[in-house]
Amino acid sequence: MDANKEFESIKTLCGAAELHQECGKPVVLLPGFRFKSGGKDLSMDLLLHPSAHTGYVTRLFFREKVAGKGRNWTQHQVLGSNWWAPSWQGVKAEQAWPAILCAHLRGVA
Repeated sequence: MDANKEFESIKTLCGAAELHQECGKPVVLLPGFRFKSGGKDLSMDLLLHPSAHTGYVTRLFFREKVAGKGRNWTQHQVLGSNWWAPSWQGVKAEQAWPAILCAHLRGVA
Protein backbone atom coordinates (compact mmCIF):
# COMPACT_ATOMS: atom_id res chain seq x y z
CA MET A 1 0.00 0.00 0.00
CA ASP A 2 1.37 3.42 -0.96
CA ALA A 3 1.37 5.50 2.27
CA ASN A 4 1.63 8.82 0.43
CA LYS A 5 -1.35 7.99 -1.79
CA GLU A 6 -3.38 6.81 1.21
CA PHE A 7 -2.42 9.93 3.13
CA GLU A 8 -3.73 12.12 0.29
CA SER A 9 -7.06 10.32 0.53
CA ILE A 10 -7.20 10.94 4.30
CA LYS A 11 -6.51 14.64 3.70
CA THR A 12 -9.81 14.87 1.83
CA LEU A 13 -11.48 14.10 5.19
CA CYS A 14 -9.18 16.24 7.35
CA GLY A 15 -7.17 18.92 5.59
CA ALA A 16 -4.98 19.41 8.69
CA ALA A 17 -3.92 15.74 8.76
CA GLU A 18 -0.24 15.07 9.35
CA LEU A 19 1.66 11.97 8.29
CA HIS A 20 4.21 10.71 10.83
CA GLN A 21 6.29 7.58 11.29
CA GLU A 22 6.66 5.47 14.40
CA CYS A 23 8.89 2.40 14.39
CA GLY A 24 9.04 2.71 10.59
CA LYS A 25 5.24 2.57 10.20
CA PRO A 26 2.94 5.38 9.07
CA VAL A 27 0.76 7.09 11.67
CA VAL A 28 -1.74 9.83 10.77
CA LEU A 29 -2.57 12.64 13.18
CA LEU A 30 -6.06 14.05 12.57
CA PRO A 31 -6.22 17.30 14.57
CA GLY A 32 -9.68 18.36 15.72
CA PHE A 33 -11.39 15.62 13.73
CA ARG A 34 -15.19 15.90 13.78
CA PHE A 35 -17.31 12.80 14.20
CA LYS A 36 -20.61 11.66 15.70
CA SER A 37 -20.90 9.56 18.81
CA GLY A 38 -24.17 8.71 20.49
CA GLY A 39 -25.94 11.27 18.31
CA LYS A 40 -23.60 14.06 19.48
CA ASP A 41 -21.09 15.98 17.41
CA LEU A 42 -17.57 15.63 18.80
CA SER A 43 -14.27 17.19 17.82
CA MET A 44 -11.07 15.58 19.02
CA ASP A 45 -7.54 14.83 17.94
CA LEU A 46 -7.35 11.29 16.56
CA LEU A 47 -4.40 9.16 15.58
CA LEU A 48 -4.87 6.53 12.89
CA HIS A 49 -2.43 3.62 12.98
CA PRO A 50 -3.23 1.76 9.73
CA SER A 51 -0.96 -1.16 10.57
CA ALA A 52 -0.51 -3.57 13.47
CA HIS A 53 -0.18 -2.15 16.98
CA THR A 54 -0.44 -3.87 20.38
CA GLY A 55 -2.11 -7.03 19.04
CA TYR A 56 -4.59 -5.30 16.74
CA VAL A 57 -4.23 -5.28 12.95
CA THR A 58 -5.05 -1.53 12.90
CA ARG A 59 -5.90 0.99 15.62
CA LEU A 60 -7.51 4.36 16.10
CA PHE A 61 -6.35 6.36 19.11
CA PHE A 62 -8.37 9.14 20.71
CA ARG A 63 -7.02 12.06 22.71
CA GLU A 64 -9.67 11.31 25.37
CA LYS A 65 -12.01 8.44 26.12
CA VAL A 66 -15.41 8.86 24.49
CA ALA A 67 -17.82 8.84 27.42
CA GLY A 68 -20.24 5.92 27.38
CA LYS A 69 -18.85 4.44 24.15
CA GLY A 70 -16.31 1.76 23.32
CA ARG A 71 -15.10 -1.00 25.61
CA ASN A 72 -11.94 -1.74 27.52
CA TRP A 73 -10.22 1.58 26.90
CA THR A 74 -6.47 1.43 27.37
CA GLN A 75 -3.92 4.21 27.41
CA HIS A 76 -0.95 4.14 25.04
CA GLN A 77 2.02 6.33 24.32
CA VAL A 78 2.30 7.06 20.60
CA LEU A 79 4.37 9.79 18.98
CA GLY A 80 5.54 10.84 22.42
CA SER A 81 2.14 11.58 23.96
CA ASN A 82 -0.69 9.73 25.65
CA TRP A 83 -3.66 8.42 23.71
CA TRP A 84 -6.67 6.23 24.46
CA ALA A 85 -7.99 3.33 22.39
CA PRO A 86 -11.02 1.10 22.88
CA SER A 87 -10.85 -2.60 22.16
CA TRP A 88 -12.20 -2.80 18.61
CA GLN A 89 -11.03 -5.80 16.62
CA GLY A 90 -11.27 -6.84 13.01
CA VAL A 91 -10.52 -3.65 11.09
CA LYS A 92 -8.34 -4.99 8.31
CA ALA A 93 -5.25 -3.16 7.10
CA GLU A 94 -5.83 -4.23 3.47
CA GLN A 95 -8.31 -1.44 2.79
CA ALA A 96 -8.08 2.28 2.10
CA TRP A 97 -7.19 4.44 5.10
CA PRO A 98 -10.50 6.37 5.04
CA ALA A 99 -12.29 2.99 5.24
CA ILE A 100 -10.10 1.98 8.20
CA LEU A 101 -10.91 5.27 9.93
CA CYS A 102 -14.67 4.87 9.36
CA ALA A 103 -14.60 1.26 10.56
CA HIS A 104 -12.93 2.29 13.81
CA LEU A 105 -15.34 5.19 14.34
CA ARG A 106 -18.21 2.68 14.26
CA GLY A 107 -16.79 1.42 17.56
CA VAL A 108 -17.76 4.69 19.26
CA ALA A 109 -20.81 5.60 17.15
